[in-house]
Amino acid sequence: MTTKHSLIERLDEVGHKIEDAEHRLKARADWTHGNALTQKELLARYAVIKRKLNRDIADLEAHGHHVTALEASLREWWLSVNLTVR
Repeated sequence: MTTKHSLIERLDEVGHKIEDAEHRLKARADWTHGNALTQKELLARYAVIKRKLNRDIADLEAHGHHVTALEASLREWWLSVNLTVR
C-alpha cells in the first residue's frame, strides 16, 4: 500500500532541503572567508610557487645537495602553505 504525502509534509521536506543547502553554503563561506580563488588566481599562485621552488632547488644543487623528487614535492607543499602574496 502506498501512502501519499500531504502537501504540508512535502513542503516540510522541501524546507529541510533548503535549510540543509543553506547550512552547506554557510559552511563553505566560513571555510573560504569569502575569498574563493578563481582558476586564474590559482594558476598564478602555482606559477609563483614553482618559480621559487626551482630557484631553491637550483641553489641547493649548486652547493652539491641532490634534491630527490620526494624532497621537491615536500618543499613545494611547504611553499604553498607559507606563500604570502604581495
